[in-house]
Amino acid sequence: MDKFSDKKITRRQFIKVTAAVAALPWMADRLPFYGSLAHAAEEADLVIAKNGTPSQLLQSAMAPLGGMGRFVKRGQRVVIKANIAWARTPEQACTNNPDLLFALVKMCYDAGAKRVAVWDHTCDNYQFCFARSGLKEASQKAGADIFSGHGRNVYKQVNVPKGKKLKTVELISDVIDSDVFINFPIPKHHFATELTLGMKNLIGIVWDMEQLHKIDLHQCIADVNTVRKPDLVVMDAIRILTTNGPKGPGKTEDIGEVIASTDIVAVDAYAAAFFKHPKTGKPFKPEEIRFVKNAYDLGLGEIDLSKVRIKKVSAT
Repeated sequence: MDKFSDKKITRRQFIKVTAAVAALPWMADRLPFYGSLAHAAEEADLVIAKNGTPSQLLQSAMAPLGGMGRFVKRGQRVVIKANIAWARTPEQACTNNPDLLFALVKMCYDAGAKRVAVWDHTCDNYQFCFARSGLKEASQKAGADIFSGHGRNVYKQVNVPKGKKLKTVELISDVIDSDVFINFPIPKHHFATELTLGMKNLIGIVWDMEQLHKIDLHQCIADVNTVRKPDLVVMDAIRILTTNGPKGPGKTEDIGEVIASTDIVAVDAYAAAFFKHPKTGKPFKPEEIRFVKNAYDLGLGEIDLSKVRIKKVSAT
C-alpha cells in the first residue's frame, strides 16, 4: 500500500498539489537542463533509436523528448551543424547520412521553422565535400540552404567567459544568431583526440581551427561548447568510422542507431563505448576521452550514464 494512501489531506492542500501538477509542463520548458529537476515532465534525457530507416530512427528518437515541436517553434530560424568536412561518399562514414539529414530538415520545417540552414567549415574543398557526400543534394531537396565556413566574413569574434584556455574565438555568425541550434555529429575515430563525437563536431564552427590544436585541443573543444550550447543533439550513429579518422577511408561499423538528447556530454559518454581503447582493447570509458571529461568539469552535462534517464526504442 502507498505510504500516503491512508493520510487525509485538506482542501487547501489538494488545491496546491493540483496547481503544482498542472504547472509541470510549463516549468519543464523553463528549467535549465542540468540539475536534479531536469525536465521533470519529460520521459527521457537521452533516447537511443535502433532498427529502421533513417527517417524512422529520427522519428522514434525524437518522440520521447517531446518531438521537434518542443525545440522548434513557428517562424524560427534553425541552424544544423552537420559533419561535411571531407570529400567522401556516404558509405565511407566520414560524413553524415544524407537520408537522415533530409529527414532532420523536413522535421524542422514540419515543426514550423521559417528557415533551416546547414553549415560546416570543411577541411577539403567545400564544393567537393558537399557534392560527394550527397549532403548538398539532401539539404536542398528538403528545402534547406547549405553553407561552408571557408570565408572569414561569415564569422564573428566572441568572448568565452567560461573557457579555461580559450578566451576569445571567431565562430560562425549564423550559429550564434540562430533561434535554434542543432548539433548533428557522426562518431568517428580521430588521430588527435581519439574520437570525434558531438562536442568535437563544433570545432567546425570555428574560423581558426589550427589555433585550437596549438593551445590545447581537448580543453578548447570543451571551451567552445560553452559559448553556444546546442538546443538539441542528434547523433548519426547509423554507420561509424572506426579507423583512420577523421578523414578515412577506414574500417566502418554499422551501429544502426540515432541518438537524441539535450545533454551533449551524455551523448558523447554513450557513444564513446562504440570504440575500443587501442591499449586495452576494451570500449572507451567516457572519462578516457579528455574533452568529454573537461566538458563535464565545466558543467556542460552528465558523464555518469547511470544518472541519465536513457530510453531505448525500436523504430520498427
